[in-house]
Amino acid sequence: MNLRNPGGIRWASRRKATTVTTLLRSERARRGLRATDLAQEIGVHPMSILRWERRERLPGPVHIHALARALELEPAHVAGFFDDARPAAPGTAGHRGQALRGLRWRASVSAARLAAEVGVPASTVYNWEAGRAQIPAERITALAEALGLSAEELVARLAAPTTVLGRPRPPMGPLRRLRHRARLSQARAAAAAGVDRHALGQWERGAGTPPLSAIRRLASAYGAPVAQVARAAGIEPPHLLDRARWRPGDLPGVIRTLREWAGLTQGELARRCGCSTAAVRTWESARVVPSGRMVARLELAFGLPAGALQAAL
Repeated sequence: MNLRNPGGIRWASRRKATTVTTLLRSERARRGLRATDLAQEIGVHPMSILRWERRERLPGPVHIHALARALELEPAHVAGFFDDARPAAPGTAGHRGQALRGLRWRASVSAARLAAEVGVPASTVYNWEAGRAQIPAERITALAEALGLSAEELVARLAAPTTVLGRPRPPMGPLRRLRHRARLSQARAAAAAGVDRHALGQWERGAGTPPLSAIRRLASAYGAPVAQVARAAGIEPPHLLDRARWRPGDLPGVIRTLREWAGLTQGELARRCGCSTAAVRTWESARVVPSGRMVARLELAFGLPAGALQAAL
């Protein structure tokens, strides 16, 4: 027995676990997420998050993908946090598969799709790629067809020394960059905007345009000007949002622009001002100029300082 370090093996294990814990926990902390936030986002108990971070429990493929989405990482990166803690599969005759992940990425084939075409669970593909199990010889032909290779070419590439690098991440869009700067998860930002995560994710990828009301709520959540959030979403804000550009006669357009960007209907603005919807309609169509009392109510409804609308009368 080593009297100076009777628990040396356990200490080494703790150092190794700490490294992995630091990796997983630091990704969560870097995004300003508590364990409860992350647990709520992926639908598990907060204790599961803490146990995963300490590697007291190991997540399955479904939760690995959920963690990857929540932390905006590659699933393979998250899986790598737990690879050393998983028991190695019994050795079988076959081919080592560490090069498989790079071949799959170059062929733009997901692990789920590859698994379906080969006839194995997705977790088996991850085990091959992580080196926890060898690829059986009888799977080579199906794998090669799925990857667009011949069986001989696949075997040669699997046998070649390979350094698997992380998949390059796409550049971060301006709308997503604003969210990261505010240290908000996608789920929390979506809740602040009154939409679901799928909608916010599409806007961040440029696959859709958020409504004006959502832009205003996002601006409030991100602590950024409305015009900045609008431009980040690919929308050029109207010039009448800028009070410095108001000129006499602009009041109809100013009322309509402020109402739309506040996410209000004509009826909702009418209720705030204590008048009829028809009155708001006549103001915006320039058929009637609101009275001084109504101008003051409009300023209050839009959160403007007293007298601000005089420049547009």
